[in-house]
Amino acid sequence: MRRPVPPFLPSPPLPPLPAEGGPARRVDYRSRWQQRRRERVTRQRLVIIAVCVLAAVAVAVAWQRIARPAPAGFRVPGPDICWLTAGDGFLLVCARSGRLVRTTPELSGQATGWARDFTHPSGFLAPPVLVPGLALIGCADVRLRAVDVATGLQAWELAAGGAVPAVAARDEHAYFGSEDGFMHAATAQGKYVWHTGLGSPVVARPLVTEEYVIAATLAGEVHCLARDSGARVWMVETGAPIYAAPRMGPSTIIVGDDAGKVHNITPEGELVADYAFEGLVRAPAGIADTVVVAGDSAGHVARINPSDMTEVWRARVPGPVATEPIIHAGLVWCGAGPNLVALDAESGRARRRLAAEAETTDVLAAFGRIYWATADGRVRMIDP
Repeated sequence: MRRPVPPFLPSPPLPPLPAEGGPARRVDYRSRWQQRRRERVTRQRLVIIAVCVLAAVAVAVAWQRIARPAPAGFRVPGPDICWLTAGDGFLLVCARSGRLVRTTPELSGQATGWARDFTHPSGFLAPPVLVPGLALIGCADVRLRAVDVATGLQAWELAAGGAVPAVAARDEHAYFGSEDGFMHAATAQGKYVWHTGLGSPVVARPLVTEEYVIAATLAGEVHCLARDSGARVWMVETGAPIYAAPRMGPSTIIVGDDAGKVHNITPEGELVADYAFEGLVRAPAGIADTVVVAGDSAGHVARINPSDMTEVWRARVPGPVATEPIIHAGLVWCGAGPNLVALDAESGRARRRLAAEAETTDVLAAFGRIYWATADGRVRMIDP
């Protein structure tokens, strides 16, 4: 039996040909697999580009934090702890062993005017301070000495009851503590004005204001004395030895202690608030306008709001902070062990790091530069 023949189905009509002179239709004959492959390759290329960009950013950030070798700089004879003081067109380098060197701001050698360095066998305990024509230096042999900055010769000396760790000066007067627990005042000509017993050694440089002298002791006391007479105005106890020099903030006194706290004290003697670190706070706070930065022996640096002592930011540096942080040109320069680290003053991020062979002993901003002293007797100059 024959199968029925299916009815004839006409084929669909062909698309009309383009008109003569008109645009020709482009027909994509690639398969769906080819399209997916192309999309996959495009995604892979985008991922590779993104990874390269992220890697470049990471390298740039890491390069800022890599410790680069420090410049050679200037060196006093032999390895020695040294401190820095800037004068009018010169730099004084004071060595712990008892040598005072006057050099140029470019560290190019000894400045003119000195036949030789000023030396004393008793040794010096802190950087000198300048009064008109003189550099005043505290010595280990219970004396304050004045050196003529033009000639390098001793002008006078004044005996105290104990070693003189640090000196402050204002209006041609010197104010200094001694390790026998007294605060002293003298004129720039070496004449005693007054001395007041505080009952405990004073090793930190005092803070001198228009009317008062603020002195901190190893008994954990902050004393306010009348600048003209030495009479005690008030006293505040912090509870721990104080090695860090008091600093004047925007409106209050900022001082750190060995309990790891930075205290905020009003000019009237009221302890308002404090900020707690993990290590000892033996370096003075760095203060510029309303920016207050402090560090501790555990390698923490923090910017603190001086009104209520709250934290703005906190950063970790590769070593103990033993010197005052220097705030200069939007950066915070910190001596951290054998390193000098520059942190962004607004964010606390590391911007620069230099490494030396010895511990940092002093950092100074002067002549538009940063000067960095280390315990091997070397002074380096860094352009910010």
